Amino acid sequence: MIAFNSKIAALTVVGLLIVCLLRANGYTMENMCEQWWGEGYIGNPTDCNSWGYCQKQKVISRGSCGKGLVFDSASSTCQYNYKVACSTSVASTCSALTNPAYMADPSDCSKYAYCFGNGKSQIQKCPAGQVYAANNNSCIWGPTCPQNSICRFMPNNIYVGDPTNCGSYLQCLNGYGIPGSCPSTHFYNAATGNCETTNPCTNNGGNPTDGDSNIVTLPPSQTACTRATTTFVTDKATCYGFYSCSPQTMGVWGTCPYGTIYNPSKNQCVSPNAYPCWFNRCQNTNLTYAALKNTGCEQYVYCPNGAQGTCPSGYPYFDEVYQKCVPNKPSYAICTQTAVVPSP
Repeated sequence: MIAFNSKIAALTVVGLLIVCLLRANGYTMENMCEQWWGEGYIGNPTDCNSWGYCQKQKVISRGSCGKGLVFDSASSTCQYNYKVACSTSVASTCSALTNPAYMADPSDCSKYAYCFGNGKSQIQKCPAGQVYAANNNSCIWGPTCPQNSICRFMPNNIYVGDPTNCGSYLQCLNGYGIPGSCPSTHFYNAATGNCETTNPCTNNGGNPTDGDSNIVTLPPSQTACTRATTTFVTDKATCYGFYSCSPQTMGVWGTCPYGTIYNPSKNQCVSPNAYPCWFNRCQNTNLTYAALKNTGCEQYVYCPNGAQGTCPSGYPYFDEVYQKCVPNKPSYAICTQTAVVPSP
C-alpha cells in the first residue's frame, strides 16, 4: 500500500474540495432531512455558506458560516473557502484555490476541470458515454451523475433513503451515495433506518408494531476498522474503495487509481483481472467488457449498460485483458478463483 499512499492523500483532499461544488438539483434541506432517521448537521444545497440541523426527519434550526468560510458537510464544520470549494462556476471555484485540484463541471457532468492553483483552469471531457465521478476523480460509465446526490451535503458514513427509489437506501461515503437495497420482501424505512416488511411507500405503510420480528437492521456504515489488524481494509461496497484505519475509528475512505481495484488480501491496488471482486467490476476501470464474477470467464458484462453475454462455442472463454472471446481459459484470478462477499 505504500506505493499509493500519496494518491490516497491527494484524493482525500480532492474529495473535500468537491463536496460542496455542485448543487443537488431540486433538493432542499427539508427533502434531505426527510430521508434521514438520524440527527445532525447538513449542508444547504443552494447556499454552501449555510447549514441546517436535522432531527426526527425535520429541519429544526439553520445557520451560516462567517465571511470567507463554507460549510463542509463531511466534517460538519465551517472551513476556509480555499480549502473547501463551493461554487456553481468552475472559474470562480478555481480562483479561490491555492493548490492544484480536479473539479466537476457544474454545467455538464461529462466534463471536469483541472485547477492549476493560480486562478486558472482547463476544461476536459470524459469519453463518449461516460460521466465524471468526483468521488474518485475518474470518468465512469453513465448515465447518472455520481455527485448529483443528497449525500454530497450530508454527514459521512450514514444511511439515508434514496429519494429516487422509495424503499431503497443510499450509503453516504465522502459525499458519494452508494445505492443499496434491502433483502427480498423488505423495504428501507427512512424514519427508522431499518429494512422492514411493512412497505413505507404505500398508503398503508408506516412504522412496524413493537416486537416485529421481521426487521433487518443495517450494519453501521463502516465497521471494519473496529477489528482492523492492518492499516487498510475494503469498504465492502465497491471494488476500488478502501478505508485507512486505526483500531476503533471510523476510518478515512480512499480509492485506488483509475484502472485498478483494491485487493484486501494483498493490501494493494491491482489490475481488475488479478482479483475476483464481488462488487461492480466496471466501476473505476477503463473496461468496455468485464468478465462476470464466478462464471470462470465463460460470461461477460457490457459495462455501459450492464447487459450480460456468453462467448460462442469454440471460443468459450472471455479474455478481459484482450477484450475478446478465446478458445483457452485464461489464468487470471477472475477466471480461476471465486469471488466472495466480504464478511460483515
